Amino acid sequence: MAVVVRGVPMIARLVAAVCVVCVSCLGAEACRPAPGADLSGCDFARAKLESADLRGARLDGADLREANLKWANLTGASLKRAKLGGADLFHTIFDRADLESADLSGSDLFGANLIGTSAVDADFRGAHLKDVLMEGADLSRARFEGVYMLRAVMSGGKLVEARLSGANMVGADAEDADFTGADLTRAVMTGATLHGARLDGADLHGADLSNAVGADWSKAARPPLTEADALDRGLNRILLDPERTR
Repeated sequence: MAVVVRGVPMIARLVAAVCVVCVSCLGAEACRPAPGADLSGCDFARAKLESADLRGARLDGADLREANLKWANLTGASLKRAKLGGADLFHTIFDRADLESADLSGSDLFGANLIGTSAVDADFRGAHLKDVLMEGADLSRARFEGVYMLRAVMSGGKLVEARLSGANMVGADAEDADFTGADLTRAVMTGATLHGARLDGADLHGADLSNAVGADWSKAARPPLTEADALDRGLNRILLDPERTR
């Protein structure tokens, strides 16, 4: 005969208790970082994930704000709508990852790899992108206003309607990149490589392309600065903020 406690069989109460424990364990396991794991919506804010192997992981909508992901490998991972604001992404690998509509504002992407990455509608405002590799990446409609991306490599990249107003792309390699309809107003692209780059309908008003090689803005919506104006602005920039020119 089953033992009854307050009208509830004891066996039923034991099963219920075990189920609660199991659900708790499953919840913890569900957000354990691992290659190929489904970590959608998990909270990793300020987490220490340095050098983590997250290849092929699903992190859609995950909270990674201010997380330490330096040297982490997220090749082929899905991070749609992920929150990465203020994260340490120093030399992080995002090759062939999906960062559609992800928020990377204020993050440190120094030397990060985004080769073949899709970052359509992603927000990079306030991020540090020096020496970032974005070869063949789809950055259509992404936001880069005022971003520092010295020597960025974006050859073969798709930056259709990307917002790059005021971005510092000194020495960037943008060979064969597609800037159709992009906002490049006041962007600094001195010494950039633009062989084969498409600038159809791009707004280059106030942009500095002095010493850029291979640039053809004949089909741009508005042309860049003249050489004389670019020289004047360059001198003023050096006098006002010499560190940003290095």
